[in-house]
Amino acid sequence: MSSSEKNNQIAVEFFDSAWNKGDFTVLDRLLAPKAIDHSPLGSEEGAEGFKGIISSFRAGMPNLAMTIADEIYSGDRVVHSWVIKGTHTGDRLMGVPATNKELTLSGMTIVRIEDDIIQERWTNLDMLGLLTQLGIVPPMG
Repeated sequence: MSSSEKNNQIAVEFFDSAWNKGDFTVLDRLLAPKAIDHSPLGSEEGAEGFKGIISSFRAGMPNLAMTIADEIYSGDRVVHSWVIKGTHTGDRLMGVPATNKELTLSGMTIVRIEDDIIQERWTNLDMLGLLTQLGIVPPMG
């Protein structure tokens, strides 16, 4: 297995464990203590910000499921295009009480891995689409 393939496996395990299973124990093994997270939902160092974002989404959509739609990996970078789906039945999501609507959020994450540990993450997501589905922003057109 090439180092690029191994890096992809690390990123897949990271996302599946944290998002789909709510298992944050993997973060101690796969995320550097001072990893930098560049996210529109909050950029922080280390795992705490990431745990907060995932916990918020999992509380708002208890049946949340993340699917990796596409992946590209080369050298120390892994790029995943992903889709999160779930029903908004839980407590507040983005400040909105439960709507009981099926929500879909798409995005893309770039991960930089060094020595088998995630050092840095960049995430871009369809916030306008999510805010429209939640009724915070009126539909366009």
